[in-house]
Amino acid sequence: MKVIGLDVGNGSIAMYIRSEDGVVVTDTYSSVYGAYYRDTQDVSLNQTKVSKGARAKTVDVFTFEKRDYVLGYENVDAIGSTPISAYDREQRIGRREFQTLSKLALLDAATKDGNTGIIEVVLGFGTPAEDYRDEIMAELKRWFGEPVVGSKNGQQVVVMVKYLEIVSQPIAVLMDAYLDNDGFNTDESLQESDVLVIDSGSGTLDMSEFHGTTLMKQVSEPVGMNDVYAYVIREIEKKEPKARVDAYDLESQLRLQDGQPEFKYKYGRLSIDVTDMRKMGMDFTWERMVGAVTRRFPDRLKFHRVLLAGGTGEAFQSYFKDWMSNIELLEDPQLAISRGLGKYVLASSQEPVENV
Repeated sequence: MKVIGLDVGNGSIAMYIRSEDGVVVTDTYSSVYGAYYRDTQDVSLNQTKVSKGARAKTVDVFTFEKRDYVLGYENVDAIGSTPISAYDREQRIGRREFQTLSKLALLDAATKDGNTGIIEVVLGFGTPAEDYRDEIMAELKRWFGEPVVGSKNGQQVVVMVKYLEIVSQPIAVLMDAYLDNDGFNTDESLQESDVLVIDSGSGTLDMSEFHGTTLMKQVSEPVGMNDVYAYVIREIEKKEPKARVDAYDLESQLRLQDGQPEFKYKYGRLSIDVTDMRKMGMDFTWERMVGAVTRRFPDRLKFHRVLLAGGTGEAFQSYFKDWMSNIELLEDPQLAISRGLGKYVLASSQEPVENV
């Protein structure tokens, strides 16, 4: 049976898929989808454009509830569709768009190996710390309590969730740090350690304190990389009033320039230098993040380990390191949550992990 760790965040979707023979596949893309109209859009027309992206070489079309969709901004942009955003800092579980995106992502994860038909999975699904509440978990259980039915590229898919764990994202980070790929704890110090997990995402900064595997405190602040993009958009539109910047397009362009000394945003014939705008946005957002961590956890010296994960965690790595020298950025931090979800559900579907 496939094991899937699925992290549908405000900015990115990350997935970890482990097949029955132990082969692991991972993927990440932006948390956006778009409608596909077969009569007016031809996927093959834009294959060259798609291949320039960091992820896809072909565009997969998913049919769900009698409508066709593509996933991720690069694919949405490639077919000329309008991005449908599921982003919402408040009440996102109540939005139909978020439910549709989550189920489409599950269809994608379950079929990454090319298989279709009836697919049985064990699923670890992540939620922000602020959403880890009984009423929200009950709603998510309702979503996945019945088969997710659709198709991929015309081939029918029925995903049967045989075992479900809904896990707070910071707990998933802890599981990624301490569990191996088979779900076993390889570090005996875990039970006696005090650990602070910082999950820096696109929309929220989640902070969780653990003693061993016991959650002691869990808080969330509405600050992340989306605030940087919002700042850059405001500054671009001040400089170029004719520009109407789409946040997903801005994020896509800037991510492709990671590691470069300068950042440019292209809008039509315009090429706008946003290097200083991005730096100012990062600095302002960082001030809010420092204030949030300091206010919630004024004594950080008591922790044996401070773990940093999330796509924004990687972007702010140098800020965190300069401020807190002992912080540990997990490998592929954007995938840390989905990996931890996969490891946790693998372990708990066989033998529950105690006290989490």
